[in-house]
Amino acid sequence: MKDAILKRLKEPSTQAGIAGLLSAAAMFGVPQTTIQAVSQAAGALLSIAAIFLPESK
Repeated sequence: MKDAILKRLKEPSTQAGIAGLLSAAAMFGVPQTTIQAVSQAAGALLSIAAIFLPESK
Protein backbone atom coordinates (compact mmCIF):
# COMPACT_ATOMS: atom_id res chain seq x y z
CA MET A 1 0.00 0.00 0.00
CA LYS A 2 2.80 2.40 0.96
CA ASP A 3 4.60 1.74 -2.32
CA ALA A 4 1.43 2.44 -4.31
CA ILE A 5 0.93 5.77 -2.55
CA LEU A 6 4.55 6.78 -3.05
CA LYS A 7 4.36 5.77 -6.71
CA ARG A 8 1.30 8.00 -7.20
CA LEU A 9 2.90 10.95 -5.40
CA LYS A 10 5.72 10.93 -7.95
CA GLU A 11 3.29 11.46 -10.81
CA PRO A 12 2.85 15.08 -11.96
CA SER A 13 -0.90 14.59 -12.34
CA THR A 14 -1.20 13.63 -8.66
CA GLN A 15 0.78 16.69 -7.62
CA ALA A 16 -1.44 18.89 -9.80
CA GLY A 17 -4.51 17.26 -8.25
CA ILE A 18 -3.27 18.04 -4.75
CA ALA A 19 -2.69 21.66 -5.74
CA GLY A 20 -6.17 21.83 -7.25
CA LEU A 21 -7.80 20.48 -4.09
CA LEU A 22 -5.94 22.99 -1.96
CA SER A 23 -7.08 25.79 -4.26
CA ALA A 24 -10.68 24.59 -4.10
CA ALA A 25 -10.61 24.49 -0.29
CA ALA A 26 -11.10 28.26 -0.19
CA MET A 27 -14.49 27.86 -1.85
CA PHE A 28 -15.65 25.69 1.03
CA GLY A 29 -14.84 28.19 3.76
CA VAL A 30 -11.47 26.87 4.84
CA PRO A 31 -9.49 29.76 6.35
CA GLN A 32 -6.73 31.14 4.12
CA THR A 33 -4.10 30.64 6.81
CA THR A 34 -5.00 26.93 7.03
CA ILE A 35 -4.77 26.56 3.25
CA GLN A 36 -1.37 28.25 3.26
CA ALA A 37 -0.06 26.02 6.06
CA VAL A 38 -1.29 22.84 4.38
CA SER A 39 0.11 23.98 1.03
CA GLN A 40 3.51 24.64 2.55
CA ALA A 41 3.51 21.29 4.35
CA ALA A 42 2.49 19.44 1.17
CA GLY A 43 5.19 21.25 -0.79
CA ALA A 44 7.80 20.33 1.79
CA LEU A 45 6.75 16.66 1.84
CA LEU A 46 6.72 16.42 -1.94
CA SER A 47 10.13 18.07 -2.09
CA ILE A 48 11.54 15.56 0.39
CA ALA A 49 9.99 12.74 -1.61
CA ALA A 50 11.55 14.11 -4.80
CA ILE A 51 14.98 14.09 -3.18
CA PHE A 52 14.90 10.57 -1.73
CA LEU A 53 12.71 8.55 -4.10
CA PRO A 54 14.32 7.13 -7.22
CA GLU A 55 12.84 8.01 -10.59
CA SER A 56 10.93 5.22 -12.26
CA LYS A 57 11.91 4.09 -15.73
